Parts: sequence; structure tokens; C-alpha cells
Amino acid sequence: MAELLHKEVTGAIIGAYYEVYNLTPRNYPERIYESAFVDELRRRGCEAVRQDEHRIVYKDKLVGVQQLDLFVVQEVVVENKVAENLTALHKAQARSYLKTVGKQVGLLFNFGSAKPEFERLYLPTTATIAKPEVAPAEAAESSPERLYPELTFTIIGGLYEVHTVLGPGFIHRIYANACYHELRLRGLAVQPVKRMQVIYKDTAIGTVAFGHLLVEDKVMVFPAALRQMRSVRLESLKDWMRARGIRLGLLANFNALRLDIVFIRA
Repeated sequence: MAELLHKEVTGAIIGAYYEVYNLTPRNYPERIYESAFVDELRRRGCEAVRQDEHRIVYKDKLVGVQQLDLFVVQEVVVENKVAENLTALHKAQARSYLKTVGKQVGLLFNFGSAKPEFERLYLPTTATIAKPEVAPAEAAESSPERLYPELTFTIIGGLYEVHTVLGPGFIHRIYANACYHELRLRGLAVQPVKRMQVIYKDTAIGTVAFGHLLVEDKVMVFPAALRQMRSVRLESLKDWMRARGIRLGLLANFNALRLDIVFIRA
């Protein structure tokens, strides 16, 4: 059975978690719990290996390097959270990291909950790609603009593919690079744009770093990794699109259980 894979080491890790949880308060930052956790594991004869930076590969293409808050004990990936409760998004992010480090078994621990809380995670070696909850065609049809329908359909299909393969939990730059690679694989002309012009009352006042894509000189794609979509001011994106003469934009948030796409009409 999947849950019994690496049973002895996962049992030792869980025991170490309970020890650290019981001997610490709930108000420490995550790094403190991790240090105590690693120390406790070593006291129990389990060597924990930390690797600050991980290479993120999408379809044989290196799309970036990211620091991941995890460590590995033999064949088991361990990730810690300090939250009121573990959420479905936490679990999805942990599964993304399992794929990144090439392991099948993971343990997700919470040091911020009122009671000890953890999840066993298992990634089959023959895992199938899940079908998105909303098909690209439906997402394209839901757009009131309906500009460039065939192009939009192709772009949205590529965005769903990136989210399905990588999952949530990575930084914006990783998704931007993966989207660039995926859309080119689909035969589209894609121009990466590293900075966005800031417009204030019709006046250009400077630029900010924000990697996005210009597709076929018609559509701007803004890949993002956001906690909340409302943190983005759409009017700022519209101003930039108008400055470039672009009528349609797609803001895609990858840091979610289900890919969240907003159509922007400038």
C-alpha cells in the first residue's frame, strides 16, 4: 500500500515532530521549528539533508531556480508550515515539491495549529495528469471580449498545461519561463517582456520588474503567483497594454488549486 512506503523512516520522522511540537510554543518562525526538527532527527540517528536551491525543470527545459523550505530524510521529503490549519493549497504545493526533488513520499507538518497536525503525501511514479476543472475551451468562451478566439484557446490551453505539470508553490518567474516554453512548443510567436512601464495620468513615470509575455503581437499574458488576485490593480495592466497597443490581456494566477484566469480588455 502507498501509505506504507518507507514506513520505518516516516515513523521516526513523525515521532521527532511530536517531540519538537510538545517542547516548543506555537509562536516561533518556521526556521526555528525546522532547526529543532533537524536536530531531533539527528539525535534519533536520522540524517536530514538540506538543499537551499532547487532546479525547476519543465518539459526538459530549465525554467529557474527556487529556494524551497524542505529537507530530505533518506527518501522522504519533509516540509513544515506554521499556520492555523493545513489547507488543500499547502498539500498541493507539497506535492509540487515532491515532483521537483524526484521523491514519492512526503510529510507535511504544521507547528502553528492548536493540536499536532500532519499529512502523508504520496506521488505515484506513473501519476497521470489531472484534467482541469474548467476546460480551456469553456474558459475561452466565458470571456465577454472573445477577441482572437483561436489564439486565446491555444494560449489558455498552454496555461492550463503549465499549471497541471508544475502545480502551485513556485515563484512568478518560474511560471513565466514555463509559459514561454509551453507557448513556443505550441507554435506561437512569443516575446518575453522583463519590465512593465508604469503610467500615471497618461505619463510614463518609470518601469518595474514584472516578467510577462507578448503573444503574436496581439495578446499580453501576465503569469503570476499570488495569494489573492485582488492584490493586482488591473487598471495598471490596462494602461501598459494601451501603451503597447494591445487590446487583450490574460492574467493567470498559478498559486491556486485551480488555475485562475482573468481576461483584461484595454
